Amino acid sequence: MSRQTSPKRRGFTLLELAVAAAILATLIVIIAQCFSLSFRERARAASHQAATELAANLLEAARAQPFDKLDKAWADAQVIPTETADLLPQGKVAVKVEPEKLPNLKRVEVEVQWRFEEHLPMKTVTLTTLIAARQAKAKGDTP
Repeated sequence: MSRQTSPKRRGFTLLELAVAAAILATLIVIIAQCFSLSFRERARAASHQAATELAANLLEAARAQPFDKLDKAWADAQVIPTETADLLPQGKVAVKVEPEKLPNLKRVEVEVQWRFEEHLPMKTVTLTTLIAARQAKAKGDTP
């Protein structure tokens, strides 16, 4: 009796191709989700950085103001610049200038709020500083 030998098999079976395609599709979905989450987190970080920079810039503007012009009218005039508005969706800025208990001292508080996505709560960045009245030195004064 002679034994029949099957010819050597070349290529892949349909089952092997289906398994490989399923594994490849799963990996592609995982990688796409990672990229999506990465881009969203990057945008959130950019929004937070823009809010922090805006608050710091407003405090710096307050330091540059003459002490007697640093009041509620100045605070109410502060708005989010147009170049920053795209990074802070639904953004609001609130500036408070309040006198402190010590004379010639004012407390300036800047609060920036924005909502990154509709279903998320408002994010907030708050920075505060104390500003003292400055006096020009007379000629001949030592520091």
